Amino acid sequence: MRKGIFLLGALSLAIALSIGAFKAEAADKLKPETTTIRWAKANSGNVFVTLARQLGYFDEVGLTVIENPVASSTEALTALGAGQVDVTSNQGTNNPLSQIAAGQDFTMVGGYMLQGMYLVAKKETGWNGPEDLIGKKVAAPASTTTLTGPLLKLGHDPIEEVEWLTYATNSDRLAAVVAGEADYAYLSGDMLFTVGNMDNIEIVVYAADESLMPAYGCCRMNMRTDFVKNNPNTVTLLFEALIRAQAYFESHKKEAVSILAKDINAPEEFVAAYLLNENYVPHVGQVKDEIIKTWNIMMATGFLPDTAKDINIEDHINTSLYKAALDNVIAEHHDEYPEIYDAMLAFYKEHNE
Repeated sequence: MRKGIFLLGALSLAIALSIGAFKAEAADKLKPETTTIRWAKANSGNVFVTLARQLGYFDEVGLTVIENPVASSTEALTALGAGQVDVTSNQGTNNPLSQIAAGQDFTMVGGYMLQGMYLVAKKETGWNGPEDLIGKKVAAPASTTTLTGPLLKLGHDPIEEVEWLTYATNSDRLAAVVAGEADYAYLSGDMLFTVGNMDNIEIVVYAADESLMPAYGCCRMNMRTDFVKNNPNTVTLLFEALIRAQAYFESHKKEAVSILAKDINAPEEFVAAYLLNENYVPHVGQVKDEIIKTWNIMMATGFLPDTAKDINIEDHINTSLYKAALDNVIAEHHDEYPEIYDAMLAFYKEHNE
């Protein structure tokens, strides 16, 4: 009898300790300040958001992400400034920096596209380096820092020595090259399917080429600064889900193509043309050094107002929440994709420390 009582007491103590440990662990978990995040959804979507939702990663951290379709970068950033959405991610780097220079209080917290933009020209044009652009007509904004920066570095005045042609859409830029109105067009990943099926047009160089600007941080994740300050746990948890989604994507790219194609109601061939292209690199990580470089090039080429000189752009770059999320994921889920998570940590250190 005494032995039975002892065993029962020991079992009760073990259960109590387990419950206590569970409660302590639960108490240590981050609690989101707000559980709903509104995301500006571009036409090509965001594969990490789609995967995090469908794989249950958002649910695991207690978040609901609602994607609101936007037709353009201008519409997305206007909606962000007005508080109609909480995150934009497919609107480049120059566009949000221009908004910050104009007085919008945005903070860049992470990324979506690391690289993926490219130049096209008629077949047999080739590429010898950025000086090929001198004296040519380029269908791109004159604020395209991946092109103007390398020319500045070589001692050129890219604004005066290149004729920059402005068009409303990527399709219009491509059409200008086909028609002979432009020598080159600067295009995004969602045009890769179209370009890949043209007989008379070729990709001459990707913007991340060593001759231009490697790892330039193509599209940044932007939030209003007050949202970041008021919801640090929410932002950290959001990144935890997105980091895990990136790891899954890198291990299941063909599956991700099917999932994203269905999500954005597009043919799989269209999505595969960019998601399976080795030069198109989605990465949720932050690249503070590249953002600062882009800001400085925009200053040097006159695309920011004089008042921008009074702005410390580092005040609008947050690296700590992404890093906290990455540390948490590595601590809890490292065994899932150890090589990928190690590479993400090394990437963070290379571009932010």
